[in-house]
Amino acid sequence: MVLMDRLTTNLQNSRTVDSLAAAQNRMARVQNQVSSGKAFERASEDPNGARMAMGLRSEQMRIAQYAKNIDNGLLQLNTARIHVDSVNAQLLRARDLLVQGQSSTSTPGVRTALASQVEVLKAGLLIDANAQFGGRQLFGGATSATSAYSNVGVYTGDTNAVTTRVDADSTVRIELNGPEIFGTSPADFYTVLTNIASHLRTNPVGDLATDLTQLDALIERAGDAQATVGTRINQLNSLKDVTADKDVEVTGALSRVEDTDLSKAIMELTLQQTGYEAALRATASVMQVSLMDFLR
Repeated sequence: MVLMDRLTTNLQNSRTVDSLAAAQNRMARVQNQVSSGKAFERASEDPNGARMAMGLRSEQMRIAQYAKNIDNGLLQLNTARIHVDSVNAQLLRARDLLVQGQSSTSTPGVRTALASQVEVLKAGLLIDANAQFGGRQLFGGATSATSAYSNVGVYTGDTNAVTTRVDADSTVRIELNGPEIFGTSPADFYTVLTNIASHLRTNPVGDLATDLTQLDALIERAGDAQATVGTRINQLNSLKDVTADKDVEVTGALSRVEDTDLSKAIMELTLQQTGYEAALRATASVMQVSLMDFLR
C-alpha cells in the first residue's frame, strides 16, 4: 500500500511539473510575441498563418517587380519623348526653311544657305534616330543592332514591339520603332530632307511643293508619335498608382497575419502570468515533502 501511495504521489508530481512547464512555455511564447511584435516565429506555431504569410510575401515580390517594370518603362518612354520632341521641332524648323526658299525674293545665295541649314537638321535628326537607352537602340525595335539607322538614313532595326509586364495579365508597349517616327522609304526623314536641300540649291518650284507635302506628312507622323508616347506615359503613371495601392493592401494584409495584436497579447500575457503564479503557489503547498513522507 505504501508503494502504491508513493507511485501515485510521484505520478501526480510528474504531471504537475509537466503542467507547469507547459504553462511556462505558453507564457514564454506570448512574451516573445510582445517583445518581437510577431504573432509567430515558426510555422509550427500557426500553420495557417504561415501559409497565408508565404502567399502574401510572394504577391509582394510580384508587385515589387511590376513596380520596377513600370519605373523602367517610364524612364524609357520619357527618354523617347525628349527625342521625339526634338524630332518634331527640327522638322518644323526644316519646314520654315523650305517655305523661305519657296519665296520669290530668295536669291540663289540665300537658298544655298537654307539648304546648308536643312542638312544640319538632317544630321541632328539622324542623331535622334540613333538615340540609346540602357545600351540599346531606343527606336530600333527589339533588335540588338548597334544603330537603328545607317549613316545614309537606312533603317537597320526591326518593327517588333518591346513591352513590359505591369500585372499578371497585362503588358504595355514602351517604345516606338523608327518608321513610326521617321517615316518609311522613300518618304523617310533622310530622303525628304536630302531632296529639300538639293531642290533649294537648284530651285525647281514644283519639286519644292512636293517636298513640302512630304515634309508635312513627316511632321504629322512625329506629332502622332508625341501623342502616342504621352498616352503610354499617362497609362504607366496610372498603373504605378494602382500598383502602389496594391502594395499597401498586401502589406496591410501581411501585417494582420504576422504582427502581434499588442493589446490582446499583453492581456493574454497578464492572464498567463497570473495563472502561472497561482499554479506555482498551489503546487508548492501540495508538493511539500515532510519527514513522515519518507518514513511511510
